[in-house]
Amino acid sequence: MFRADPLPGHSLRSAAVSWLAIGGLVLLSVAQTEPVRAPATEMPLDHVADSYAIYRQVLPSNAIEWSEVKRTQWLLQDVTTARPMSEPCDSKQMSGPANAVDAPEDRKAEWDEVLADFKEHCHDRYKLTSGNLALVLPVHLLDEDAQKRYWGGVNGFVPTKNSIMQAPPTPDDFKGAAGLHSFSAVYFNRKHTLAATFFGMGCGSLCGNWTWVVLEKTPEGWKRVPWVHSFMVS
Repeated sequence: MFRADPLPGHSLRSAAVSWLAIGGLVLLSVAQTEPVRAPATEMPLDHVADSYAIYRQVLPSNAIEWSEVKRTQWLLQDVTTARPMSEPCDSKQMSGPANAVDAPEDRKAEWDEVLADFKEHCHDRYKLTSGNLALVLPVHLLDEDAQKRYWGGVNGFVPTKNSIMQAPPTPDDFKGAAGLHSFSAVYFNRKHTLAATFFGMGCGSLCGNWTWVVLEKTPEGWKRVPWVHSFMVS
């Protein structure tokens, strides 16, 4: 038995999860119960610029499935996901960054600082603001009521058609979106030159996927590094 928290596609509730691991792929079966979560707070000011730069870079990327399907809007949970208060900040849990990421030897000191930040702040939940998430397509932040409407209307996985990925159907008031996306807080090393966030998308029962994303700061901005070796799907 493996408990997958944070589980962004179902952040309104925690999840007792049966799992089957095949290589780096983890298949999840979710039994939902209400979690006890920390109250949402404002993001620390010294995290705002880098965190939103990372969110803007990762959201339209190909980090997860459905990133490249045709859409007219992005749906994003309005508060970052986090571990339930009942769970320790153990980065070595199957859903933790220490388990999902292999840093090269010459970068492990930096990565250990990111893990330390996660261990200190894995319960923290931050409010997001749409003004900091300007992309080519509009980004709509969904509060808990809107998320419940979304989950009440999605119909689950839609297979590919002629090798072309199909966006899953959504409730009428969410047309043009392909899944409900979510981010955890961004966890940094001391110099804010290396970072990690847990990013994912839910699109219904047994439809969704989540992954850790690791990025380094370069003169051209934040860039993903290929250190992540596992992800989760449901």
